[in-house]
Amino acid sequence: MKKYIISAVVIIIAIGGWQLWKNNAEKKNIPQYTTEKVMRGDVAVSFSVDGKVVYEKWELNFINSGTVDKINVKLGDIVKKGQVLASIDIEKSSSQISQAKSELGASNIDLDRLSKDGVDYEMKKRAYKDAEDKLDKEEDLYDEYVQTSGKDSTQALAQKVKVSSAEADVNNAKYQITQIEESYKKAQYELAKSSSAYNIALAGVDNSNIISPKNDVIVDAINGNVGDIVSQSSNSSSENSAGFLTLINQNNFWFESLVEDTDALKIQKDMLAYVTLDAYPNKKFEAKVDFVSLIPEIDANGIPSYKVIIILTNKDEVKLLSDMAGSVELVSKEAKNVLMISNDAVKSVGGKQMVVVKKGEIFSEREIQTGFTNGKKVEIKSGLEQGEEIVITK
Repeated sequence: MKKYIISAVVIIIAIGGWQLWKNNAEKKNIPQYTTEKVMRGDVAVSFSVDGKVVYEKWELNFINSGTVDKINVKLGDIVKKGQVLASIDIEKSSSQISQAKSELGASNIDLDRLSKDGVDYEMKKRAYKDAEDKLDKEEDLYDEYVQTSGKDSTQALAQKVKVSSAEADVNNAKYQITQIEESYKKAQYELAKSSSAYNIALAGVDNSNIISPKNDVIVDAINGNVGDIVSQSSNSSSENSAGFLTLINQNNFWFESLVEDTDALKIQKDMLAYVTLDAYPNKKFEAKVDFVSLIPEIDANGIPSYKVIIILTNKDEVKLLSDMAGSVELVSKEAKNVLMISNDAVKSVGGKQMVVVKKGEIFSEREIQTGFTNGKKVEIKSGLEQGEEIVITK
């Protein structure tokens, strides 16, 4: 009896094990899937690079050396083009201007006087012509006397004296003309010299001032005080060094990136872009490429990078500060505001593009027409409606 009981238990265990295996096998044959809803959005082929907000700015310095005499602005002032913002001691320059102006006036007077003597110059030119004509006449008479009476005749000798006198008159007239011409040239030279000295003196005053290069720009930094001594070496500045004054155009800024050569080759002017800033992580600024440099900037490791300037088209929506960091998505191609689903949801069946639509607990296949794809998302041109649920099998 015990033997039969053991056999029955073994059979029950075997049947139970087979049923468990059967159930697991059936579960394994059930396709695993996820679902997603048909959404409306943008399908784009793009790549991203880092960058920052850059304002148009000027780092301004004195050209001349000297002691800072005046600072005519304060932080936050909005200034106009040509406005004198700061100056160094110009006493020496003012003295040079006065002297140069005096010399320029004297040169003008001399040239004006010589210009008024133009009548005398014309008279002397006529006198020179008359003297030449008289010399020709006297030489002709001398030749005639020589031919008829010989060189030693009284008439020939007397005529020779007249020829010599006529030659002297010609030389004297020519000398007077030359003197007038040289005086006029000298006066012109002195005027040019005085004018140059005057302009240099004026430039000395200009170089003693810092002048605003543009209208409606704001004073963002003042790196000095009245009484400071500035030199030409301290005045020299680079793009990354601060000037005595820093001006910023608060109405002109852009997003700037440095990209590798492989990325630079893919970027074109007017390419669509989207800027995202760290300070506004949930905000996308629509933009477009304005400039791609052809000349690289070389870093300390000798690696070249190319500057890209991107103009924000909706930059007035929020406040942006200089050097705000972020990234820019550069779009090679885009389908905007279209129905889209994941690429993995689309299957090719008999040359047709098909998806599985889930409605409640009912699954059905449906033919669709697709458009542009970026490899992850695909545009739906027909066959689906926004909000429908589709199946993605694993």
